[in-house]
Formats: sequence, structure tokens, C-alpha cells
Amino acid sequence: MLLKVSGALITFAAVLTGFAYHNNPVISGASKTDFTFYNHTVYEYYPHLDDELFPLASLIGKDLGSYRNHCLRVLTFTKYFLPKSTEDELPDAMDLAATATAYLRIGLWTDNSLNYIESSKEQLESALGTSYTSEEMNIMREIVLQQHEITDFTGLSSEAANSLVNAVRKASWVDATMGIFRFDLPSSLLKTAYDELEPARFHSIVLGILRKQSSEATRVILELLRKQSSEAMIVILENKDIMKLWVSSMIMGK
Repeated sequence: MLLKVSGALITFAAVLTGFAYHNNPVISGASKTDFTFYNHTVYEYYPHLDDELFPLASLIGKDLGSYRNHCLRVLTFTKYFLPKSTEDELPDAMDLAATATAYLRIGLWTDNSLNYIESSKEQLESALGTSYTSEEMNIMREIVLQQHEITDFTGLSSEAANSLVNAVRKASWVDATMGIFRFDLPSSLLKTAYDELEPARFHSIVLGILRKQSSEATRVILELLRKQSSEAMIVILENKDIMKLWVSSMIMGK
């Protein structure tokens, strides 16, 4: 938890100091002539992704287009981070990534909860649990669960499976932070992905949902604190959902 909060604070500090602006073509608006162009795959369509997204359309509503572009950017960056050896060992690696990515942040819309990772995992399991092998489900489940982790994941039985989870994890960080956390992703690929797959206010939509939820978290915490009792403090400290909401509300200035 502390590591995640530290990462958020580092991001905030980077923006304040201007480092993110000058080193990020999406934020600074640099043109493709400002850096060396690399020829990489940019997915504008992926069947396995759309097969999962379209049944969820009624739940996502008007945000479907922006969420779909987010998922496609994540897949584009995943392809860059995915070692060839992983695709050799897991020929359907990108298909699994595309399927899981549809559920990556779906909990924000289906459960209206800041703890959307758990909700997203449950949506994935409910929809796909009988359609894939246990090994495939384990990979897709961890793709959802590990999306906020900063360090490499090593919890699955094969190196290829762990590598796939980590490729999506890095890709998710890149897009969620608009390239502030970019790992070694080329500036050209970041810029091209955002040019061809417009954000369509995705980040503003997500922040709006989180702000609304974090305001509720502040209300819950203040209500507990009004009791002025040690029992109230114990409830706050032991409830992970309340603590996550509170930390998010503090980061957002709520």
C-alpha cells in the first residue's frame, strides 16, 4: 500500500516540477518529427477484446468508446513489452491479454466502487470461468489483479505466464499515467498510440468516478471520527476499502 501511495506522490511531484511535461510527447504535444520513429504495432481493432466489450456496452454506456480506446492502447503497449520468447511459448498470449483487458477496469462502471480491481476480477470470473482452462483463467485473473503493482509479478508457475502478466501490468501503468511511467516504451509509440486511439476524455472520466467515490470515503471516515473512540480508529485502520478510499481522497485533495 505504501509503495502504491509513493508511486502516486512521485507522479504528482513529476508533474509539478515539469519533468513529465518535457519528457512526455502526449503531455508536451511534441510532433513525430521531434523524435526517432519506431515501427510498432498499434491495435485499432482486436476481435477478442470486442467480443468481451460489446456485451458490456449497456453497463459502460456512453463511455464505451473511450474505454475501448484505453483497452486498445493497453494492448498496443503490451505487444511492445511482451518478449518474443513468451509468444513462442504461449502462442495465444495476446488473445488472453485482449480478453482480460476488457475487464481491467470494468468494476468502475459495474460496481461504482473504488475497489474496482476486485469487482473487475469477479466480472471476469463470472463471464469466462467455464470457457477457459484453469491455467488461462489464472493468467487473466492476475492480469486484472496486478495492474496497480509497481514491481514484477512472479506468482504463476511458468516464466511465460508471469511475463505476460507483467507486460500488461506495465502497459496499464503507461496508459493510466499517460506515459509519465513509461518504463522503456519509445516516445514515438506513445505518441502514435494517442494520435490513432484518442483518449476521448478517458482519464477525466475515470478521475471523475474516483473523485465521487473518494468524497464518500471522506464522509465515512469523518462520521467514524466523530465518535471519538478508539473503536472508531480500529475500524478505519483495519478496513482496507476505507483506507484505500481515504488515501485516494487525500491524493486528489478531497
